[in-house]
Amino acid sequence: MLSLFKNQTFRRFFYGLLFDDAAMMVSPMLQGWIVLMETNSAFWVGVTAGASGVGLTLFSPVAGVLIDRYNRKLLLVITQFGQILLTGFLGIVAFYEAIEVWHVLGFGFCSGAFHALRYPCKMAMTLDLVGPQNLLRGTAANFFSMTVMGVIAPIAGGWLIAREIYFGFAFIFLALLVSSIVFLNLKGIKTPQISSSSHFEDLVYGAKYVAKNTMVRSLILAILVTEIFGWAVEAMLPVIARDELGLDAQGLGFLMSVGALGAAISTVCITAMPDVDNKGKLIVYGLFGFGFGLIAFAFSDVLMLSMILLAFAYGSGVIYESGLSTLLQTSVPDGMRGRVLSFQSLCWGFSGSAGFHAGAIAAILGAPIAVAAGGAVVIINATRIARNMISIGAKMASGK
Repeated sequence: MLSLFKNQTFRRFFYGLLFDDAAMMVSPMLQGWIVLMETNSAFWVGVTAGASGVGLTLFSPVAGVLIDRYNRKLLLVITQFGQILLTGFLGIVAFYEAIEVWHVLGFGFCSGAFHALRYPCKMAMTLDLVGPQNLLRGTAANFFSMTVMGVIAPIAGGWLIAREIYFGFAFIFLALLVSSIVFLNLKGIKTPQISSSSHFEDLVYGAKYVAKNTMVRSLILAILVTEIFGWAVEAMLPVIARDELGLDAQGLGFLMSVGALGAAISTVCITAMPDVDNKGKLIVYGLFGFGFGLIAFAFSDVLMLSMILLAFAYGSGVIYESGLSTLLQTSVPDGMRGRVLSFQSLCWGFSGSAGFHAGAIAAILGAPIAVAAGGAVVIINATRIARNMISIGAKMASGK
C-alpha cells in the first residue's frame, strides 16, 4: 500500500477519505444513541438505521448514472456540502435541546441519500487513480481509511457525545468540511465522456446489464445477502452496548473502535501480502469468518471477549469486501463502472435497512438473537455460493 502513496494525487485523495470516513463513523453512532436515549426502544434504534438504508438504497441507481456522466470529484464535494448544511442545522437544534426522533430519522435518510453518491464516487476514483493492477491494494487502502477512522473517530465521538449531543454534530460538521477542502484541491480528475443517451436510458441499461451478466449478478447477490442479514449488527450495537454489556456512549465508542481495529489489521495484511490471484477464495474465507464471528459475539456477555470477537468479525468482513469490490470493478467495462458500483452501494443501503427487521426481532427476542440470526444466514449463504465465488475468481485470474 505504501507504494500507492508515491502518487501525490492518490495521497491527497486518501487524506480526504480519512476525514470523510471519520464523519461517516460517528454519524450512525450519534443517531442510534440519541434515539435510544429518547425512546428506550431497540425497535426505534433499528428504524433509525433503516431510514439511512432506505435513503442509500433509493438513490443508488440514479447515482450510478451521474457518476458515469459527470466529474466524480465535483459530485463528491457537492454531496459533502449538502451534508454539512444538514449537520449544521441539526447541531443548532441539538444545542437548543429541541431535537426529536423525527429529526434524527430525517437526518439519517438524507445522509443515506448523500452516501449513495459518495460511496461509488470514491470507489470509481480509486481505480482512476491507481489503475487495474493496483486495484486490490487501492481498495484495501479505502477500507484502511475507514478502519483507521473506525478506531479513532468513535472514541472521540463517544467522548464528545457523552458530554453534549451537539458536540457530536460539531465533530461531523468539521470532519466533512476539512474533507471537502482536500477533495476540491485534487488535480487531474477527468470528466467521463458524456453519453448521447438520456439519463433514464442509462439507468435502464445499467439495470439490464447487471441482471443479464451472470458474473456481476452473482457478486451483487453475494453482497446483498450479507448486507441484509450480517451487517444488521451495526444497527444493534447501541442496544448491545447498553443493555448487554452495561456501557455508556463513551463505552459504545470504544466497542466500535475495537471492531474497526480488527478490520484495520485485516486491511494491513491484505496490502502487505502478495497479490491473491483467486479473489473468490478471499470472499469465501471472509464470509465464513464474518458469520461465525457474529454468532460468537452475539452470545458473549464478557466485555473483553466481546471486543475480540467483534474485531474478528469486522476483520473477516474487510476480507470478503475487498475481494468482492475488486472482482466487481475488474469484471466490467469503464463505461459501466459507475452504474455497477451504484448497485453495490444500493446493497450497502440494505445493511441500514436491516435495522427494520433486526429491530423487530430484538424487540421480541432480544438484540443478541437478532445478531446471531444474521450470522447464521451469512454462513448458510457462504456455503451455498462458495464454489461459484471460487470459480469466478479463477476465471478473472486467468483473464477469461
